[in-house]
Amino acid sequence: MEIKEEARAGVKVIGLRGRLDAQTSPIAEKRLMDLTDLSEQKLVFDFSEVTFVSSGGLALLLKVAKNVQKANGKLALAGLNNYVHDVFEIAGFTSIFSIFPACAEAVAHLQGGLRCEDKA
Repeated sequence: MEIKEEARAGVKVIGLRGRLDAQTSPIAEKRLMDLTDLSEQKLVFDFSEVTFVSSGGLALLLKVAKNVQKANGKLALAGLNNYVHDVFEIAGFTSIFSIFPACAEAVAHLQGGLRCEDKA
């Protein structure tokens, strides 16, 4: 799992690449918790290069989301491929997270440019 970070108009975009599973989740956890530990952030997790998410990866995302919420931040996900989106849907995560087809849409949403019903 590779993790990259960049800023886009006041929103931190965290690009994930590879598999988010039981093997990579412990490694990713420290990095993601560090990145989400600051207060009142606007964060987009770019999943466009994530090929697989397991239950361990889903558990990590819940933990990260709770960390962001405690810090009064906002979080959106973008670029989920069909397989990963199906995993999120089956697990009920599509009702928990704001999910967008592209990173630009997620950034715009966190900046206040999109309504909730615009999400994918």
